[in-house]
Amino acid sequence: MKKIIIYFFYSLSGILFSESCQPLIAQTIDSSNKNLPVFIHTLEGKFSDFEVDNLGNLFLVGAQQQIIKRSPTLDSLAVYNDKRKFGKLYSIDVSNPLKVLLFFRDYGIIIILDRFFNVRTILNLRTAGIQQVSAITQSFDNNIWVYDELDNMVKKVDENGKVLTTSPDFRVIFDEPPQPQTLCDFNRFLYAYDSAKGLLVMDYYGAYKNKLSFTGWQNVQGISKGIAATDANGLIYYEPGTLNIRNFNLPSSLLNSGQKIRVESQKLYVLDKEGALSIYRLP
Repeated sequence: MKKIIIYFFYSLSGILFSESCQPLIAQTIDSSNKNLPVFIHTLEGKFSDFEVDNLGNLFLVGAQQQIIKRSPTLDSLAVYNDKRKFGKLYSIDVSNPLKVLLFFRDYGIIIILDRFFNVRTILNLRTAGIQQVSAITQSFDNNIWVYDELDNMVKKVDENGKVLTTSPDFRVIFDEPPQPQTLCDFNRFLYAYDSAKGLLVMDYYGAYKNKLSFTGWQNVQGISKGIAATDANGLIYYEPGTLNIRNFNLPSSLLNSGQKIRVESQKLYVLDKEGALSIYRLP
């Protein structure tokens, strides 16, 4: 039987989903069925991507880039089916349930939707003078963070593309500057993650605080007081300002089948390589 770290068992029922934080405990216990994710439901389909917001709403991206919003009980709430040609939908940001960001990286386009999937704004980053963006996320103050690959810095822009603030130039503060693939503004921190270089932690004004050599992570997301991700063994949780990394092993069959994984409200969402989305309850 695989062994899991007991402190992560507590974190799943408390640390990840509550305001308290328990100290690291080195004791281990045997993994049993009650400590494994419990299967709930599978949504069959050919989904190419998905996200889940902090209210438990699902955002499912179909093969033709149609987006369906479903409630936590899986009722259909809205559909976005705009046929404008902006290339492949690179990412969808639902960190603010009232404001959905669709990022079309090849064209430097961000489409901003309201909660009913009405188009609020179409932001052309290149017209705004930002030519090459690799990642975006919503900021705590309802603006947008973008990583400018040419200037090697994170920039906060408004819905018109006006630059409001920037991080330091990464080429100045690092010998080998990272090239983040993921940005996440969560719980007073801005995270920029490069799977080859590690995790940058900034404050919500973009000021650099720390760089951590956490490489090889996938499925990076903000949760509770920190950040969660997956590696080859399972789930990882890190909270800024601590030295603790909490780990929870997942079955290798689940990890190997999943092309994308998210955790929200004690549920594990796994999009498999065939395009079906399975939902599990965490212990």
